[in-house]
Amino acid sequence: MPKTLLFSFSSADCFKNFYALPGSLLEQLASPLSSGKIRVVFVIQEHRKGEIEGLLKYRDKTPNVFIESVFVKQRGNLSNFEKLFVFFYAYLVYTNTTKVLATMGMRLDEPPRGSGKIFAPLKWLLSRTFGKIPFIRNSFVPWLHERVFPERPFKDLFDSYKPNLVFTPHLHDRFDQEMSREAKRRGVRRLGMTLNWDHYDKYFLPFLPPRLLIQSEQMKDFAHRFQHYPLSQMTVVGYPFLDYIYGGKYTTSREETLKTLGFPQDAKYIMYIAGSMFCPDEPDVIEEMIRWEEEGVFGANVYFVIRPYPGGRGRDDVFDKQKFERFRAHPKVSVQMQKFWAGMETNMEFMNVMRHASAIMAIYSTAVLPAVALDRPLLTLGFDGYTKRPFHESVTRFAIREHFKDVVDSGGQVVAKDFSHLKAKLIEYLKNPHAEHAEREALRARILGPFDGKASERIFREIMSSL
Repeated sequence: MPKTLLFSFSSADCFKNFYALPGSLLEQLASPLSSGKIRVVFVIQEHRKGEIEGLLKYRDKTPNVFIESVFVKQRGNLSNFEKLFVFFYAYLVYTNTTKVLATMGMRLDEPPRGSGKIFAPLKWLLSRTFGKIPFIRNSFVPWLHERVFPERPFKDLFDSYKPNLVFTPHLHDRFDQEMSREAKRRGVRRLGMTLNWDHYDKYFLPFLPPRLLIQSEQMKDFAHRFQHYPLSQMTVVGYPFLDYIYGGKYTTSREETLKTLGFPQDAKYIMYIAGSMFCPDEPDVIEEMIRWEEEGVFGANVYFVIRPYPGGRGRDDVFDKQKFERFRAHPKVSVQMQKFWAGMETNMEFMNVMRHASAIMAIYSTAVLPAVALDRPLLTLGFDGYTKRPFHESVTRFAIREHFKDVVDSGGQVVAKDFSHLKAKLIEYLKNPHAEHAEREALRARILGPFDGKASERIFREIMSSL
């Protein structure tokens, strides 16, 4: 009788982390599935049925694979009483990251979470009182959750498949939390992780499983410090979406990359990865850098590559297109608006453009992770172009988020304080691509975990041993 794994596929990031790239977790699961040792039930959100073409292909070519959908109420569907309860337990954690989200907001076109500044003292007080009490976090919140949310959206699925293990890789989402809650209620073994590096320092996460897979030492520290999760119950595995860039198997030469970009073979280029709606003043910065190049400040044959914000929504894409369209006609600028993670071809292109850049400007985004993995000189902005914005609207507010505070404090990503500082650092990097190498090495150890191409393999082993 095969063991049954329930695998939550609640986010598009699951494809990036577990399916789309060579050596992925799903590629490794294919062998025990084919031999009949296990069966896997991928569980998707009801409203995401149109996004699972990749899973359907995987099911059709791999035996013992099933796909089910479940409807779970998201925040917009909750009653006022339910929202009040979520407010209570979410702010059992209150960090600098929470402060940015809940009092200033991430995007200038959206209000802050949780009613903004007016309730900020209450949020802080919740974290410093109830958030410090283990009974509240570990017993009272789960007990009250059962009463506030009596419906059990995963009950029928568990009755039908009787799983031996539940894997919830996106614990920041209510979908995975509800799946973990049902597994806990039934005593089914649970294994989980979060998909992104900024989740343990945001809000309290209920129903964390008895075993967590952690991507880095930084995330291990955050899970322990902010979620009070035991160090002994965590395994550091690395980032699976970075596996394929290790070892250089999929590297294209500098000459090929320059040809793809339409740049001459003796060119150097600066890669700018945007912050989208978070940072509306970016055109000022790009305009100034182009002016420096035209004045000969950087020397001969220096070009620019502009990429959109990597985690963008549809409106981010529209915003970035409008913001950068005016640079598209410039002979020394390549504006590339395609998605980062649309498949292996686009992934390879993005990574190889990053690999051969003389400098990378990544504006407080996860693009820092591959840039550090590839050891490229790395910058971000500590000013707002020509505009002097108040702190709650300024790009500088992002530097206080816990995961980026580590990055900035390390010196592995330099924060340009103003135009003159930015100019000086770009000149330095164009002359010396190894500048701040030691700082990036220290940062790599902190934020990347083991970077050895084996993160997917470690996750696979954890799942199989748990089964």
